[in-house]
Amino acid sequence: MIDKKILFEEVVLDNLDRVKKAKVIDRDKEIKLLPNKIKVIYGVRRGGKTYFLFQIINKHFKDDFIYINFEDERLININANELNELLKIALSIKNSKNLFFDEIQGVDNWDKFVRRLNDSGFNIFITGSSSKLLSKEIATSLRGRSLKTEVLPLNFKEFLKFKNFEIKKGYSTIEKAELLKYLNEFIKFGGFPEIALVDDEEIKKDILKEYLDSIFYRDVVERHNIRNIKEIKVLRNVLINLFANEVSIKKITNLLKEFNTKISRECIYNYLEYFGDAYLIFLLNNFSYKTKTVSNSKLYVIDGMWNFSLSFSKNKGRILENIVFLELRKKGFVENENLFYVKGKNYEVDFLIFDKNKELIQVCYELNEINKDREIKAFEKAIKDLNLKDVKLKIITYNDEGLEKLNIDNKEYLIEVIPFWKWSL
Repeated sequence: MIDKKILFEEVVLDNLDRVKKAKVIDRDKEIKLLPNKIKVIYGVRRGGKTYFLFQIINKHFKDDFIYINFEDERLININANELNELLKIALSIKNSKNLFFDEIQGVDNWDKFVRRLNDSGFNIFITGSSSKLLSKEIATSLRGRSLKTEVLPLNFKEFLKFKNFEIKKGYSTIEKAELLKYLNEFIKFGGFPEIALVDDEEIKKDILKEYLDSIFYRDVVERHNIRNIKEIKVLRNVLINLFANEVSIKKITNLLKEFNTKISRECIYNYLEYFGDAYLIFLLNNFSYKTKTVSNSKLYVIDGMWNFSLSFSKNKGRILENIVFLELRKKGFVENENLFYVKGKNYEVDFLIFDKNKELIQVCYELNEINKDREIKAFEKAIKDLNLKDVKLKIITYNDEGLEKLNIDNKEYLIEVIPFWKWSL
């Protein structure tokens, strides 16, 4: 049996070598480097957390760091006492106060270990997938000492960077055609970094399926010790089919019956929370000044998972709406805090940004004479119902562009019609 000291030395050296050899494409994301706080990077599985760590190392710490990936199979079943020995060996190889721990949450009492190091003056960065570390659990585990940064899959601007496409103010006909080619790929498969670097569509689908299964089994089933896997898998498939649609417990229950599956209301509520914690789905509430009680929500899925909807090929508009939601999330808006949808009598507006600067957004794959009046009238009704006096109006399309006007009580509103690619860049 190999000596633990030799094993730990190999792990430390291999991990340092991995960082040095990694080809990192920088994300459009920064992190506050407060030395007295434990920097926690969290988000969906395979969303790019590890390479964001590498980006931080390359930009701010050069050669002054220790990096340890606790998903290394040689560190399986490492205990708290061995953590101290591993750190001791790492510090003998490289004397640095900057510690980067990848997926340390699988180790028992990791939080006590990290808090002690923080108290001792170490500058600590950790990552965690949702199976081991939920955003809402971080504050409890680290007792207010953490600074959280969420990492989601690539936004469209980052996606183009991964494709080595130059972003600029104007494009020639050939450049525009290439841009739209990449947009079509982004619309179809989303922004998971690994998938963006693969050309073959069948391989992209295989990787997406692997991600779906990994999120489902590791971050939902295993994390919550779910025994009836068959029924929750049916629910998962029903939810994916409902992407960019309004949902309610009643609607979900009725759809489950079509698959001869019965799940109690309480269990459905719990399962929806589990899927949300795992970043598989997002639930967006209808905005209301009056009450926080919500019966209906709109459901969106994480990048690319619309590929597993039975109606995937028929719903370009719904896919674009889902992508706009994700892009808003990646811009920093948070569902049900400053991002909602608006539904009133005989109208619906896809998104309301309810922040210092308020904005109503409709998503329409193609704006034409058939749907234009409906989309604009929805703005008018929302403005009146919510008494929104100073609000920006936007219709995001696949590639249509222009300006429309709306008059309400002698006040003129300009409606910007803008292609997704231009809006997102």
